[in-house]
Amino acid sequence: MKFGLHLLANLTPEWNSQYIQYEYMKELLNKVVAQAPVVIDDDDDRNSARERYFRRADDAFFEYCDKQLTKINTFFAEKLAEALRRFATLKDEIKYRESIYGDAASRKVLSAGIIQRRNKVTHSNNDTTLTTTRTPRPSLMMPLSRILPDRLVKNDDKENKRPTDHINTNSLKAAFSEYYLMLILLQKFQLLNFTGFRKILKKHDKLFETTRGEEWRTLNVDTATFYTSKSVTELIGDVETIYTNAFESGDRPRAMKRLRVPPLEEKQSPIVTFRLGIFIGMICVLLPMVIILIAVLNTSQSGNALAWREALHLYRSSFLIILQITLAGINVYGWSSAGVNHILIFEIDPREHLTYQQLLEIGTYLCVLWCLSFITFIVQSYFDFYPFIQPLIFLVLMILFLINPFPILARPARYWLIRTLGLVVSAAFHRIRFADNWLCNQLSSVELAFFDLEFFCCFYFSDREWWSTNLSKPSSPTGTFCSSWTRFLLQAFLLALPSSLRFTQCVRRYYDTKQAYPHLVNAGKYSASLVVAMTNSLRRASIALNKYYSDNPTKNPFLYIWVVTALVNSTYKVIWDIKMDWGLFHKNAGENKFLRDHIIYSSKKYYYYAIIQDIVLRYSWTINIFIQFKSGLAEYSDVIGFSFGLVELIRRFSWNFFRLENEHLNNCGRYRAVRDISIKPITTGIDFTLIDSKLSREPGIRYRGRVTRLQTIIDDENMATTDDTTMNELETNIADFVKNQTATSNTVVVPDMNEINKTLTDIRSRTSHSFTDADDYCDSPNPNRLEHRATSV
Repeated sequence: MKFGLHLLANLTPEWNSQYIQYEYMKELLNKVVAQAPVVIDDDDDRNSARERYFRRADDAFFEYCDKQLTKINTFFAEKLAEALRRFATLKDEIKYRESIYGDAASRKVLSAGIIQRRNKVTHSNNDTTLTTTRTPRPSLMMPLSRILPDRLVKNDDKENKRPTDHINTNSLKAAFSEYYLMLILLQKFQLLNFTGFRKILKKHDKLFETTRGEEWRTLNVDTATFYTSKSVTELIGDVETIYTNAFESGDRPRAMKRLRVPPLEEKQSPIVTFRLGIFIGMICVLLPMVIILIAVLNTSQSGNALAWREALHLYRSSFLIILQITLAGINVYGWSSAGVNHILIFEIDPREHLTYQQLLEIGTYLCVLWCLSFITFIVQSYFDFYPFIQPLIFLVLMILFLINPFPILARPARYWLIRTLGLVVSAAFHRIRFADNWLCNQLSSVELAFFDLEFFCCFYFSDREWWSTNLSKPSSPTGTFCSSWTRFLLQAFLLALPSSLRFTQCVRRYYDTKQAYPHLVNAGKYSASLVVAMTNSLRRASIALNKYYSDNPTKNPFLYIWVVTALVNSTYKVIWDIKMDWGLFHKNAGENKFLRDHIIYSSKKYYYYAIIQDIVLRYSWTINIFIQFKSGLAEYSDVIGFSFGLVELIRRFSWNFFRLENEHLNNCGRYRAVRDISIKPITTGIDFTLIDSKLSREPGIRYRGRVTRLQTIIDDENMATTDDTTMNELETNIADFVKNQTATSNTVVVPDMNEINKTLTDIRSRTSHSFTDADDYCDSPNPNRLEHRATSV
């Protein structure tokens, strides 16, 4: 495999703007060689001109390499500082436990309740011992002021004043696991960047027929901090030792099994691929068979008509849920192919999660069972032998599949879904995660399943006499909530339930963040959905209970109220989908017209198609205005309701791609590559956004030769410093910074904060180096600029 593809497959997506721009540098060298003067044996002047051309190109190329090296060193130093701060905090938590519970064996079982009670004692006492009050730690990012100017370093004093809560054993294990993953990614960052420099400089020497590239690598890269630092390797060893002794009683193989990092290139299981192919083949046979049997066996042996409409009404919700699982598998494939880190976004354990093929396998497997159940219903209807028991059996099987306690059929994934569903329902009582938000949005796309709950329950449980028959005919629902106006009241409640849950989540987000925009504005969108559900139910109730409105639907006042509220709601949702959820129509979109500055998917056509599709499908309900419904089900009747349900799932399928892309870009902006399971919040310490804005002041500073997944948030190949002396001094300061961080991480207790503040003030008063926007430097090199730069020199 070529290194460019290897780099693309193994880099950390959230950090990819901080890696060496290998492909761009390779393209740069090829263009320089292509424009070089041709060698002529007898023309010494022309050959001398060629040699001068390559030397001028070398000056500019190595200057660009300097900026790449500085970018990588600075990012590595910041990430190492963050890693050391996290490690110090984790070590403190281990020492806290040792001081209370003694040896590792007594810490193996530690309930959350005990930790919470200890926390109360800790924060209520004034004693200064380790077991009661923890000495506040200074912000270890302060030495960065020796590298970056003060305005680019964030002040976290206020954040560090918050009391620290101790966490239970499972959470601490997860914190160590995620921290170990972060170290492995940082180690991979070192290796990939060093290999990138070695490869590109070797290619440079081959194309330019010189050894200057190897000499530059020996002088600069081989001595660079990101390559020579062994701190990451030492931290990995320390974490393995601590985890083995503290949590696994010295059993290293067991500890390493729990800490193992999955390969960055996700591989599919051959047996899963084989089963998936079998299930897809079965579906291709069974689905047409269902349609053929409905047409052929439309009358039973006793002369009764096949009740396929009632059966479809009972089966359609389960089919939509199965289809949604299958489409989610395709979503996962698209995210993985484009480099969208859905595992981090959903906060799933990267060591144990479903691949896209496993999701597709589950969806197709359930679809096969659905087809077999429907075929069995048709056959039993033909023989008048309890056909309507089949939809109920299939629903029970799906519920058992979800709650099955045995370690089969993807139990971790099923339990993750159950936990997340519980968090969605209890949204008012806890902070909202992205996974809660996303899953609730998926529920709002299957609101037809909530509507069908009323029909399903009334069909099976309201008419007791029906059970004494052979169940060959549909039941006659009776009772308080299965007839009259109360039925429509229950339907309105069920239809509004997903929007109510999202409304609660938005209000809770506002409660936690105190930001009216966007959370209260988003809550307004879902309150509009509640109004639509109520007015729609009033419209349908008036059709079913009033013969005049049934015969004259245009005279129904609730029809016009429903149309107005639905138009407002659809417009609200379209704007929110495109502008907020997808982040499109950004004012700084640049060449990506009507989109945003950074896009991940390979073609801009996908985005334009998705915008048009979202608008069309959001307003597809307007077809109902021109259909003269005679029943109370209206657009929720068997076939029509099923069709609208399919349309909504297609819209949500497209929505998922761009919603997670936008969230992924937000993670890229924060360089967040692992879950933040820490004892206290760890901030980055550098305002990379401010750096990016400074680098991007001049037009053309970004490389936009093509739209690729390599472009994310910051293209720091444009980093420049004032002169060569400043560059060398910056390298020295980074090396000193790493040494200081390593030394500081071994400190457990800091006796006097006043002395620390004085020291930090002295450090901040030292000379710091800043980035400049001088026109003399090649902010976005190309061969013409390189030659012009060399000529000016």
